[in-house]
Amino acid sequence: MEFNAIITRHRDLYVDGLLEFYKRYNTGAKEILIEINSNESIKEFKLYRLDHFEMINGESKPTEFNTTQYLDFETIEYGNGDFRIELNPFYWNGCEFILSPKPSNIDWLIDWINKWIDREDTNPEDANGLSRVIHSVTRPEETEEHIQFSTDFGSADIEPFLDLINELYIQQVKLVKIGSFSMIEK
Repeated sequence: MEFNAIITRHRDLYVDGLLEFYKRYNTGAKEILIEINSNESIKEFKLYRLDHFEMINGESKPTEFNTTQYLDFETIEYGNGDFRIELNPFYWNGCEFILSPKPSNIDWLIDWINKWIDREDTNPEDANGLSRVIHSVTRPEETEEHIQFSTDFGSADIEPFLDLINELYIQQVKLVKIGSFSMIEK
């Protein structure tokens, strides 16, 4: 199956569930951007979009949507010259990327987050009232061989996903493993 078609199916599966979730939580606010209070020094790794937030009797009630559905398939490999992608089953809101070799810095990732998280809330909503933005990215963890981070693509279209793949190619990553490795047991 074509790479873009698989990514689109993952996104559609998640968004269908998210829209059902919003039928139950139809008051309050969707996709509110917050900055988590932590020791993290890079602001972009502290940014987090809540799926739903409301005040009830003066008490804040954040609610997150976590899907239990994903497309199950055997690992599919894609390649372009020295650049390879190993695509595994993943959750749209918990997509892990393992990169080898490690890029020399993470400035490109910070720029990518700023491009797609929409700090200023200027992205127009789609017909379903979704912001079409990513919800969070974890700080990359490093080993000697690779770095790994997770992305909650939220209500974003597939364009940020494809843009991230392109950025990894530009960063001269040779192998990208994509999956929800910590969430899906095989």
